[in-house]
Amino acid sequence: MSVNARRSRGRPPQTDEQRAATRTRILAAAGAVYAEYGYRGTTVARIAERAELSKPTFYTFFDGVAEAITALVTESQQQMLAQWEPVANVGGDLVEQVSAGLDTYLQTAERGRDSWLVFHVEQNDPSSPARRLRTAYEKRLIEVMRQALAASGRPAPTAETLAVLMASMQAGCYRYLSTPEAGRPAVRAAMLRSALALVGTPQDWRDVAERPDLFDEG
Repeated sequence: MSVNARRSRGRPPQTDEQRAATRTRILAAAGAVYAEYGYRGTTVARIAERAELSKPTFYTFFDGVAEAITALVTESQQQMLAQWEPVANVGGDLVEQVSAGLDTYLQTAERGRDSWLVFHVEQNDPSSPARRLRTAYEKRLIEVMRQALAASGRPAPTAETLAVLMASMQAGCYRYLSTPEAGRPAVRAAMLRSALALVGTPQDWRDVAERPDLFDEG
């Protein structure tokens, strides 16, 4: 297929399905460019080239790079929350609940590995939308964790405890994604220990002492 046949050269799709497909194509290209160049190096021209579309077509959907990256990250976070909330709110055994939540968190990060790595690096850069998006995302995820722990009948953790738990999860996820030799079982085991130390009870700690398989690093 020729380049001209692939490109729409500023002619917006006419149907809802075409529009949705083109928007998805632009966001996929934005994610690839963002992962390669970071926010400062992501331009409309690079996104359009990667998507094999014209810049006018890009502007049919987004006002600029910031809006496209915001949409990309927001939708990724919403997908993660949609998968994580049912797991977090099933109740029952805390250890199994935390284990399932960590698996979902890591699996979601794996699917967007490159973009997640850049997002982690840039989340403290005031010029990048990652900083603002991180704050909003953390608040929602912390609330999900708070509700799940309350439903288990355990004492409600303090806001500081949940903030440290969130930071620990992010650090573990970044370690896993950025370090090839850090295998998933080992990182997951470390994250589980950290989570249980922060929100578990003495009874939880005694229970897990009799379940060494939970911390298998192989």
